[in-house]
Amino acid sequence: MPRIPGVVTEKNAKGEITFVTINVKKHRETIMPVLEQMGVVEKSKFMQEFEKGIPVKEGFKIVKAHINDLWKK
Repeated sequence: MPRIPGVVTEKNAKGEITFVTINVKKHRETIMPVLEQMGVVEKSKFMQEFEKGIPVKEGFKIVKAHINDLWKK
């Protein structure tokens, strides 16, 4: 296995990799999505709210319907 800066592996007596240490500062873009998926890292408050939000097209439909209701009054 090639040596990658910021990644350290530990092997057992059989030569199997048992532990991996990853420098998050160096490999943030690669490892953070995996850690979030595993539930190791909590998502920021912004991302939690973002995921609860509605899609842009649906938002436009709601706003357009509201404006049309205002014009009818």
